Amino acid sequence: MKQRKPSEVIEEFISFLESANREHIECGQTVESCNKRNIDYLHDMEFAKDKGERNRIATKIHNNQVQRRIAKDRALELEKPAAFFTDKANKPFIGQLRRLLKERKDREAYLENDREYVRRAGDEG
Repeated sequence: MKQRKPSEVIEEFISFLESANREHIECGQTVESCNKRNIDYLHDMEFAKDKGERNRIATKIHNNQVQRRIAKDRALELEKPAAFFTDKANKPFIGQLRRLLKERKDREAYLENDREYVRRAGDEG
């Protein structure tokens, strides 16, 4: 099994925090959009001409609620990581992680390159 580099683990964590924040925002927008759509569907239901039309609208409401629940549950899953990422008190820590990532990548690049030893005492060999 190939051992993961420290930079890969750090980069994955930073990426997780960034994507968790982004996805949390998107899920909140989806929930809001579904809420608005439900209001529209309720008005459609109010003005429906017959039972068949009401049934079609009810199916739309059901599908919309399923989509809303999925987005809301995902937002709850990501709430704490997103809050951690956006908390002003954690900005210095995240900045330190980014600097550590850069330093690790530089060190790993050095270690992966072909290195030569320059003799210090001259040519005694």
